[in-house]
Amino acid sequence: MSIVVWEWQNELNIYLPYSALVSEQLEAARNNNVKVVPLGGIDPYLETFEVNIPMMKQKTTYNGKTREIRRVLIDSSHPFARGVKWEWNFKHDHWFPYNTEVAKKIQECADGGGAAPLQLPTLLPGYSIDVRTMIQTNVNTGFQRKIRRVTCPPYHNPGPSSRPTRSVQQPPVPQQPARQRVSMPTSSQRVPTFPASQPASQPASQPAAAFPTAAQPRPLSSTQPAAANPSRARGRPAPAATYPQASQAASSNASRAGPSSGNSSRAGASSSSQGTPLSNTLQTIIRSSCTAYQQMGPTPDVCPVCQNNMTDPSDYTTHPSLTGLQQDRITLKCNHHIHTQCLHALISQSSSSTSFSCLECQRSYGVRSGDQPTSGKMAVKVDNSISLAGYEQFGTIIVTYNFTSGTQNGVAYSAHGFPRTAYFPDSDEGNDVVDLIKVAFKRRLIFTIGDSVTTGAKNCVVWNDIHHKTSMRRNDTYGYPDPGYLARVRAELKSKGVEQS
Repeated sequence: MSIVVWEWQNELNIYLPYSALVSEQLEAARNNNVKVVPLGGIDPYLETFEVNIPMMKQKTTYNGKTREIRRVLIDSSHPFARGVKWEWNFKHDHWFPYNTEVAKKIQECADGGGAAPLQLPTLLPGYSIDVRTMIQTNVNTGFQRKIRRVTCPPYHNPGPSSRPTRSVQQPPVPQQPARQRVSMPTSSQRVPTFPASQPASQPASQPAAAFPTAAQPRPLSSTQPAAANPSRARGRPAPAATYPQASQAASSNASRAGPSSGNSSRAGASSSSQGTPLSNTLQTIIRSSCTAYQQMGPTPDVCPVCQNNMTDPSDYTTHPSLTGLQQDRITLKCNHHIHTQCLHALISQSSSSTSFSCLECQRSYGVRSGDQPTSGKMAVKVDNSISLAGYEQFGTIIVTYNFTSGTQNGVAYSAHGFPRTAYFPDSDEGNDVVDLIKVAFKRRLIFTIGDSVTTGAKNCVVWNDIHHKTSMRRNDTYGYPDPGYLARVRAELKSKGVEQS
């Protein structure tokens, strides 16, 4: 019988496994048609992430960044099914697991005696693994890291009658009205935080070192208000965890929202706290991006924020006039629906004053801008004397970025490893992608300020989840050939609101 393992994809398109518990709960949620699963309801280390099962995406809840996920089928002989994982050492006590495919190959090599180092050019390009010395080696640089074999809870499928845990499927009652809103982490806080001794079965929020990546967000501060329960009915985070606190729902909704801890009524909540007014720019964008909601199917649609039916009032009490709309229920151009109060609450937590994104499909409305330092320069040139693997009939577009250290919003930052150079084929598609990257750079979306996982440097200029090929060497981890690369970059740019008109 096949066993399901769920995995997520990092910036280098390498899949890494969720823990056995998270995998089991995601599979149970899928079997029970749960649409969105907040991972913090399963594992507190993952409180800032949720998984959209129909879309097969993992999303960072406070900034909307998404990653691909997948289901992998393994058999009972796989090391994961036997409670065994193989991991590599980043530094100190930080270890990261190999994915299902690599772990199986390493185990097979170990079972066979490991007479020769294991090389996996497709699964783990650029590295060799010696199971006798328990060392992973970068074949290009010679840099070595320790590996280890550890025990973990065995992976297994949920039973036929299993359902997700209550924290996954049962919504909390919204918090009592409160006038403050939850503060989101600043750009300098958006870095991974690992416990001093991370459990072996715990997937890191961001892999590093051997697979260097951009900085990732850490969990929300423990000083922020917590929700009564870490998840909503369809897996959305509770309003108090991600959005301004909402009033307590009426007791008539208790069967959907869970047992109430208070007696506030919906009617009483309708006149409570007002949200911060939106900018005129955002109000104009909203007005041009929506129509009044009309129920088209036999059952009401569900608001992705408060999880109430669209025919019911929102749990958020921000007055609709703050969004410049008369309607309190709208349909966006992407054909997804939302309460205007909920949209206002969602936008209030965004760092952008000129754009917002649909929670369901990530389509951007308006012009999204980032926090890339303004000191940056981007230069583009074409060299027809060189070509990239897989694009031998074309010249090469060379993109160079340069930043200097400085101060932004009162915080000093450093610029390490610049100038940085990236390569694109001088084909029609390559030129289209570079044109989009120019737009993204002008909007300050290519880089951000964070802590580098690869060097440990804090408050420095790091990549912002738009992949660049920085090597011209054939079959290099960061180079070509890679037939799907340009399409992936287009998708990454589109997720940030940059696409061809």
